[in-house]
Amino acid sequence: MLDAVRQHGALRWLAGDWLLENGFYRPISSLSIALDHALYGEAGAGFRLTNWLLMLLTALGLWSLARAYAQLVGNRFAEWLALGAGVALSLQQIGLTSRMEHWSAWWFVAASVTVVWGRAIVGSKPNFNLRRLAQAIRNTILGNLNARAHAYPLLLGAVGAMFWGFDCLLSGAYTRLIVWIPSRTALLGTMFSVWAMYALLRGVRWRRWSWLVLGGVLYLLALGSYEQPIMLVPMVGALAVWQRRAWGIWSMRMFAMTALCGALILALRVALLPMELSAYQDQQLRSSLSGPLDSYLTEIFPPAAQWQYWRSVGAHLEVLLVDATGWDYLLGNVLFLGVLAAVWCWRGLLGGAWLWHALAFVPMAFLHPFEHYMYLPQCGETLVGVGLIAWGVEQFGAIFKREAHTSLPSERVHSHA
Repeated sequence: MLDAVRQHGALRWLAGDWLLENGFYRPISSLSIALDHALYGEAGAGFRLTNWLLMLLTALGLWSLARAYAQLVGNRFAEWLALGAGVALSLQQIGLTSRMEHWSAWWFVAASVTVVWGRAIVGSKPNFNLRRLAQAIRNTILGNLNARAHAYPLLLGAVGAMFWGFDCLLSGAYTRLIVWIPSRTALLGTMFSVWAMYALLRGVRWRRWSWLVLGGVLYLLALGSYEQPIMLVPMVGALAVWQRRAWGIWSMRMFAMTALCGALILALRVALLPMELSAYQDQQLRSSLSGPLDSYLTEIFPPAAQWQYWRSVGAHLEVLLVDATGWDYLLGNVLFLGVLAAVWCWRGLLGGAWLWHALAFVPMAFLHPFEHYMYLPQCGETLVGVGLIAWGVEQFGAIFKREAHTSLPSERVHSHA
């Protein structure tokens, strides 16, 4: 890549193939690497610094976008959700989540439930002490189970949502993108895409052409960096249809802006580069549809990954007597019901985040996997994980608050005396 920069300079990439010359129109990524070469020469630390700064801007963009979108759908935890999404993506980018990947998600669920329970009891008892905590726990465990039976399905759903939420957040790691120069394409494309979506939302909500135009410019930069952001066009289209009554003509203007940007980049690609697949592109494409379909379903609906296991087990359920994997799968499937409940209750927030994840991954499912393919979908998946945890915490908080107010009836008698 650096040899190409030295040989051709910086501006050649605006009207042709990009640095690796393997059939892609990526002028913004090429210019970015050429600029780094002009600033740092061949010092790898400079390229890594730029990649790290792009990751930082992406995390800030996700924080801004998550807050704006959560406010749009009326979620009262908009600030906390945005903060959680930004911090979670940052931890994934610096590799901290990869260090905890082998930790059980149950530890995080237990810690979260303990904190919520403690806050509920402390908040309901100004003169709270450890003796009353022990008494409240005893009353909760030994109390009338039939009276609380209605809360058990909700508790199970909350546990399931939190378990899958933590499992989702702990599975992402993108530190390699900092040191790998060709990942600049995905880093730029994702960063510009997140900020473009934020600007477009501001434009339609405030009825401001300046924000709408800014969103279009940022989207053009995203498309000039990488091909994957083209999937923002159907995302914006779905959002425009959903909010057409609230936004009126501005919803169509937002969609027209993104569609026009996508059409412009496609026209440049067709005009400047040959239509035949390059050797690299042909190598990256999967040879059958079964692989992409399996990868896609597993990515957007994790229980689908169990298909091959249950197919091999078939009717021989006695295998479960000696194989713990099957029981793990069964427990995971039961807990996934909590995910479905959370998505239904918070369908505005979680549905939109899931749609981002699902659409952004569509073109990459047809290619042999690379880490940077998952960076743009991860923005949606991170918000899904944080949202699942927040929904579970909300359910536990409501139940524990009721428990805290009813667990010490004698206290109320003394307080009236």
